Amino acid sequence: MNLDPYRNETPPRREELPGGAVLLTAPLPTATAVTLGVWLRRGSQEEPPALGGISHFLEHMVFKGTVRRSAYDLAAGFDAIGAAVDAFTTKDLVAFTVKVLPEYFNIAADLLAEMLLEPAFAPDLTALEQDVVCEEIQEALDTPEDRLHDAFASRIYGTHPRGRPILGTPALVRSYGPDVLRVQHARLFSAPNLVVSLAGNVSPADRDRVAALFGGAGVGSGAPLVAPATGSSAARAAAYVDPALDLDSEGDPLRLDLHSPILQAYFEAGNLGVSFGHADRLAIYLMVNVLGGGMSSRIFQSVREREGLAYTIYNYHDMGRDTGLVSCSGSCSPEKLPRLEEVLRLEYRRLLADGIPAAELDSNKAQLKSQLIFSLDGVSNQMYRSARNEIYYGRFVPVAELVDGIDKVDNEQLMRCANTWFDPDRLLFAVHGPAEGEDADDDDDDDYDGED
Repeated sequence: MNLDPYRNETPPRREELPGGAVLLTAPLPTATAVTLGVWLRRGSQEEPPALGGISHFLEHMVFKGTVRRSAYDLAAGFDAIGAAVDAFTTKDLVAFTVKVLPEYFNIAADLLAEMLLEPAFAPDLTALEQDVVCEEIQEALDTPEDRLHDAFASRIYGTHPRGRPILGTPALVRSYGPDVLRVQHARLFSAPNLVVSLAGNVSPADRDRVAALFGGAGVGSGAPLVAPATGSSAARAAAYVDPALDLDSEGDPLRLDLHSPILQAYFEAGNLGVSFGHADRLAIYLMVNVLGGGMSSRIFQSVREREGLAYTIYNYHDMGRDTGLVSCSGSCSPEKLPRLEEVLRLEYRRLLADGIPAAELDSNKAQLKSQLIFSLDGVSNQMYRSARNEIYYGRFVPVAELVDGIDKVDNEQLMRCANTWFDPDRLLFAVHGPAEGEDADDDDDDDYDGED
């Protein structure tokens, strides 16, 4: 009897198409759907400063019509076949996905290919979408945790391009006219920069269809993005500074404060971390889980369950191609923040002093292994795994390899990582909350008459 069926995992079929795009096919004959993803190997991290946010803006603009179809025609076409369409931009990549019933796959694939490879970039719709993305930027600035994270990442990463916001700035976005978009689209959507991932109830004809659609994709060579030959864009890139951000160079370099008239104090406490190719990657996964992953994790138990200091608190990691960060994040009432920070640092110090008992380490290994094995379920997960493995590692990484790697992590490696990246005396502690003495909760509560 096979007690570890995940060890029989079949890797996706990998092939390089004539134009240079990589096609990954993971057939799942018992699945009820097919998922197609088209991924760009580069994200916002690869943008020069004068093109900040261009990848995200292009993600928006390909939905705004092609040389043959309007934006409405594209939307109606996907809706007519019940397709679930998604797109997102990260610092490492850009992705476009569609999930559809097998009988509608040809229509979905044709629509997605046309949308991505033949965008019209009409001037009127470009101007309209500039307004939309600027609204998105404003929304992010109005979202306390998003605003804090951008400031936190900027301070942690310093001059590294990973510290810049994915969305760019309003001034930069408004500078991206059709001519700029066409040039950068030819670079980003060129065949060598494409990973096409197909999973689910896939037939040989489906594979052939996708290969034909993306086999000669783009005319570029995957060259880096190049900023327009003008000094004004570079000036715009440096022009926007959050007016609420305390950047006093004479202050504590391990403190960062933003102030807004909000009720909660949002915080991040973290440090530089590792890249997704680093030898300590799996140990970092375990450390993050031990501190603030599951409901039994140390930070969750001490801050929320024992002292009731916060509703939301968790640890996380962000791993990029050449660097990363680790952080504990959450929110609480401003008056509770000093105690919360004290408890957080006490838990970090206790970890460094006492280590991790064997039973706790085994429990956290079981949690991570379960999460990895669960990721085998579902056509979308398989499509995502194939593409991310190709982009991040240049090969398919079997779940069994990761499970074995987690089992090999020992306390010695964990404590070395703890002392390197989780030293409580070297954490940047960033807060976004009301200014001292500011009463954000001034809403005439005393006048409430008991009626809604």
